[in-house]
Amino acid sequence: MNPHDSTAKTLLTTEAKALVRSLLYFDIFKYPLQGGELLRYANSRSVSQVHLDELVDRKMVHRQGSYYYVGEENGRIERREKGNALADVRMGKARKVSQFIGKFPFVRAVMLSGSLSKGYMEADSDIDYFIITKPGRLWVARTMLIMYKKIFLANSHEDFCVNYFIDEAHLEIEDQNIFTATETVFLLPTYNYSLYEEFRAANPWADAIYANFGLQNARHCDGPNEARTRRWLEALLGGRLGTAFDTWCMKRTLRRWQNKFPDFDTETFEIALRSRKYVSKHHPQQFQRRVLDALEERIQNFESQHGVTL
Repeated sequence: MNPHDSTAKTLLTTEAKALVRSLLYFDIFKYPLQGGELLRYANSRSVSQVHLDELVDRKMVHRQGSYYYVGEENGRIERREKGNALADVRMGKARKVSQFIGKFPFVRAVMLSGSLSKGYMEADSDIDYFIITKPGRLWVARTMLIMYKKIFLANSHEDFCVNYFIDEAHLEIEDQNIFTATETVFLLPTYNYSLYEEFRAANPWADAIYANFGLQNARHCDGPNEARTRRWLEALLGGRLGTAFDTWCMKRTLRRWQNKFPDFDTETFEIALRSRKYVSKHHPQQFQRRVLDALEERIQNFESQHGVTL
């Protein structure tokens, strides 16, 4: 039978499709997956090693040692292992910074996002933080953290990239797709595990996409602290003064972003630079859109190459 004949487009099982889609997603980042990882990431509760072995036998998926990938290997396994080792080194710094961020007024939880949350770093990678704040004081917390970075860290992003904030009253992520699901389930809690659990419970849509993933463990996480300076500042900014300051911080930041990115249309600005009282998102490189476009391209290429539908 001609593998490109239309009658061949029903040959992949639901489980096989889930495995291939996971591999294609991580292929965007040139990141081969180990077998256990792949079974955990696949969007099918019935997926098993048998389905993975069948894909390898059919030469749709390649295996080298414990790693699986699509396409050419091209040194990706070695690259991944070096990146995993560097992530282990930088995790210590990330935990210390997380505890420091947790001492700032109105910060209620800290999680690692970006590449470090996947256990991978490159020499020029930033450490990214996802932060949950007290309702009504998100922009106060954000402004204080940004001021600290500008004054004491010369605006360096290397160990202190605070680019996503939400508050405790709005834990559900608004954009719901494979990219945001990946970022949500991989978030690594480093400060206040109980609020991390609440956050994950508020986003069941992500668990529907990552059916086998579950919660991250608490091995990198520390509990809330009650620093004296934090208590004093929260008391000072807890009333009308704090409310007015929070509104001023949001409006000032929003105006600056609008002036800095005048070419962004309304939809692009909303996705990349969402700015409301309960959320601050600063992703001007439009990484979400780029990843989703790259995934769609890989899916189409795979379907064309193997005469299947995913």
